[in-house]
Amino acid sequence: MHLHGHFFRVINGQNEFSPLKHTVDVAPMSTTVFEFEANELGDWFFHCHLLYHMKAGMARVVHYEDFSLTPELAAHRPTLYKDPWYAWAQANLLNNMGEASLTLANTRNIFTFDWETGWEKVEETESEGIFTYERYINRFFSVFTGIDLLAERDDVQNTRGVFGFRYLLPLNLESRVWGDTDRGARFSLGKSFELTPRLTLFGDAQYDTHTQWEGKAGLSYMISNSFSLVGQWHSDFGVGAGLQIRF
Repeated sequence: MHLHGHFFRVINGQNEFSPLKHTVDVAPMSTTVFEFEANELGDWFFHCHLLYHMKAGMARVVHYEDFSLTPELAAHRPTLYKDPWYAWAQANLLNNMGEASLTLANTRNIFTFDWETGWEKVEETESEGIFTYERYINRFFSVFTGIDLLAERDDVQNTRGVFGFRYLLPLNLESRVWGDTDRGARFSLGKSFELTPRLTLFGDAQYDTHTQWEGKAGLSYMISNSFSLVGQWHSDFGVGAGLQIRF
């Protein structure tokens, strides 16, 4: 976190030896306290130095009483409070299956389309597409509703509505629970481990009352910002390897 126009003292129990900074690291899910002398009249930007955090809302203005902006600057102030939309996508192209995810989101509204297709160890190509609208409640909890599409070859075999929630469990274990309009339910758990800055171990397990258990586990190695090498095992489609693309 960075405060413009001032140096501040981080309150860390070291009294007169407390560090003097203008930028400080704040660990996830923690609190950092600092103090500063308010001796620079004006409006000053206070924000996260991780740009995607700042754009998502981790930015405020420190305002001095009895200070007025010039009309030219005041006209730009509303742009600080806009809530822009962002889109990103990821696809895994493996020899035994393919996966893709497309997301459009602002701070609290998230539209997601996930697609999985497998052709190894099955009689016909099996696919599932899930489209959801998700509402962010807090950093642990969100609720969603959407549609689950099941297909064989190119024909949609079943369409059902889904409704449920996501919850972030201890150790950053991602959970999802839903019910569907066919009187079924699904529960899933997922986790990834950053073994090195480029190597990631990941796994996912789910139980669906219609299709029973499904799971996958694998490794990905980042080549660049947009590409990774992936090898994974899937309970339905076996072992495969290929390329992950992100944009």
